Amino acid sequence: MKKKRIISFLVLVALLFSFLFSGCFDSNAAKNSADIYCSLIFKSDAKDLQKIGVSDSEKDNIIKEYEDKIKDQLRKNVLLMQYSASDEQLNSICEAYKEALSKITYETKQISKSGDEAEVEISTTNFDIKKIDEQAAMDALDETDKMEFTSNEEENKKFGEIYLSKLTEGLKNAEVSSDKSSNTFKFKKVNRYWIANDQTNFGYKLVELAVNKDNPNLNIDEESISPKESAEVLWNLVIKEDSNGMEKLGYSKAFGERIIKNINKNDFKTFKKESGQSGISLSDDQLQGMITALRSAISKNSVNFEEVSKTDNSAQVKVSSTFIDRDQISKDAVNITTSQALSNGIRDKQKLTEAYVANLIDSINKGQISPTTTENTFSFTKVGNIWLPSDTTNYTESISKMVIK
Repeated sequence: MKKKRIISFLVLVALLFSFLFSGCFDSNAAKNSADIYCSLIFKSDAKDLQKIGVSDSEKDNIIKEYEDKIKDQLRKNVLLMQYSASDEQLNSICEAYKEALSKITYETKQISKSGDEAEVEISTTNFDIKKIDEQAAMDALDETDKMEFTSNEEENKKFGEIYLSKLTEGLKNAEVSSDKSSNTFKFKKVNRYWIANDQTNFGYKLVELAVNKDNPNLNIDEESISPKESAEVLWNLVIKEDSNGMEKLGYSKAFGERIIKNINKNDFKTFKKESGQSGISLSDDQLQGMITALRSAISKNSVNFEEVSKTDNSAQVKVSSTFIDRDQISKDAVNITTSQALSNGIRDKQKLTEAYVANLIDSINKGQISPTTTENTFSFTKVGNIWLPSDTTNYTESISKMVIK
């Protein structure tokens, strides 16, 4: 009898330890799991992962998931600026990103538990990734402004190189605010371990919490802008010089204004080159006057966007717009200038040029919008939770040609 009691006691002890390690008697089991996740994401510390049943391969998947989403955001940025980044460049920035994340401090608090479900509030300090990213892009635009290039492709490539370098530098020097961001995450008990309900995306959600204080995007499976909306935002930016929608793409209005400035700069260089090749000497004011009139005219075109197909990661958007008739505008300006030359006896080349420019600007301002439309269909790609043109250069150049024929 005594032997049986000893055996029973040992069985009870073994069961007690089993319950303790499974979290049945640990009211903070989900909190402890959250701490281990946070240690992995913010401190790259994986030593306790086995305590929540995460194998080495699962650990690698968790890390890969959030690193891939960070790289997707970076691809979005360079795609918008008509550049592509190599895997080596993206990996380098990702390491700088992780270096910045290592400065984050965090707190966890289990706020509820019912059976095999629990909720944990996680609070983190944060740094402003949007500010760092935008400053890197603005610095790159400022530096390329001072350089001379033989083509837009050369300029875009140089911009991309400087931007990625500045972004890496900004991340390494990231300043962490003492202000806290917080969110409540759901955990569930699977077998003997407490894991995040959305384990696949949990790592990236923690990153979002730490880098976007005011508006962390934790609904990362939901698209923040549709292909159709993206097409319209970029149309407004390029055709109407309206940057109000840029925040839908993750950028500020100021950054959109900077892109518009860059577009105008390139337009000016193109006009100057073409006028020089034609043997016409125009002042900077005359060139800018023509550009301003043309931009005002094309902004009056009406446009329609239609999403014609869509899968998980690709879509087709049809863009239909009216246009202004460039040939008719030129003919009107030539006819008026010729009439003025004949009636006023103007033979001086420079005076004729000045009269033609003035008449051209006037013809542009009076130009009629076509009663018919032109259309084109563009491919869009989902990058992270945002849709962008698969070829941004093609999209911006094509819509610019659609509005003037």
